[in-house]
Amino acid sequence: MRARDAVQAALLLVAVGSSLAVFWFAHHIVLLGFVAVLIATVFSFPVNALSQVVPRSLAVILVLFALLGLVYCIASAAAPVLSRQADQLQESAPRAIRAVTARLRQFQSQHVAPAAAAAGGEQRPTAGAESQVPQALEVGAKALPALLGLLGGITEVVLVVVLAAFLVYLPDAYRDGLKRLVPRSREIVFDELWDRLRYGLRHWVGGIVVAMTLMGTLAAVGLLIAGIEGWLLLGVLTFLGTFVPYLGAAASAIPGLLAALSQSPSRLVYALIVYIGVHIVEGYIVEPVVMRRAVELNPALLLFGQGLFGALFGVLGVVVATPAIICLQIVVEALWVERRLGKGSGVSMVPSDKAAASTAGAP
Repeated sequence: MRARDAVQAALLLVAVGSSLAVFWFAHHIVLLGFVAVLIATVFSFPVNALSQVVPRSLAVILVLFALLGLVYCIASAAAPVLSRQADQLQESAPRAIRAVTARLRQFQSQHVAPAAAAAGGEQRPTAGAESQVPQALEVGAKALPALLGLLGGITEVVLVVVLAAFLVYLPDAYRDGLKRLVPRSREIVFDELWDRLRYGLRHWVGGIVVAMTLMGTLAAVGLLIAGIEGWLLLGVLTFLGTFVPYLGAAASAIPGLLAALSQSPSRLVYALIVYIGVHIVEGYIVEPVVMRRAVELNPALLLFGQGLFGALFGVLGVVVATPAIICLQIVVEALWVERRLGKGSGVSMVPSDKAAASTAGAP
């Protein structure tokens, strides 16, 4: 009996090690699959509503066509403005950077260089390049990787959206397929965990969409009132950056501050006031009222998780860090804290019967 237990433990370790190795070498594909699950969760809201009056397959098709139409309308209406403002930012941001660099060089020439000369140091002139690549070849060498990267990105977006459509079309089929791999004695645990994960992701998606819309609108309106050029594009950047709490919101403020600095120092002060006000609204209204009603996350844990995912998986890891941490927290609470340790859950993500019924059919 002990030998059998040892063999089972060894096989379990091999299976876990193999799974971790496969995940590490194919983590980009796995993360894209997780993004597809998030998109399917977004699709589940309109699809579930439409499937009450039309077949679910037709509901999925209608949602996809509505998404394409919405993207086309927004692109047609906002593309000229965004293109013009993007050109303005492309000109103003380097100008602001050059202004800051010039001030730093002036400070260095006035304070650092005399001190170095007094200490007997000397500056070495920068050596020129011995040879230059022809301009046409240099442009081609830079354009080809960018073109391949753009094509790869478009392909990944299309594949993720198609995968999300399949997931939201037959969510029970994938659930039943995973359930067949679970022993009968653990099927109740699997059902409960599945419902908790579905409940947590749906509530987080609903909360983050509200937060993104609110933050992007406030930033755009505030920058418009402050007279900052490119306010619409900067509002869109704030909208997208809010998807990543704290880090994304802070990073999205950098282009706005650079654009304001290129206009005048007073505009920089106005833009700084706008972004501080937006983040105050996020910290005292959006997070407590919107996000904490959806999910309960510790800010320190969230920041640590974002840094860890970013270090391991790059930008895509930072993007999916928050929902991934939510899922990990639910799994740890359900399987380890409650069932293994026998302690009550401290996370308010357990669906009631009414809430679980309302999420039926969601991925």
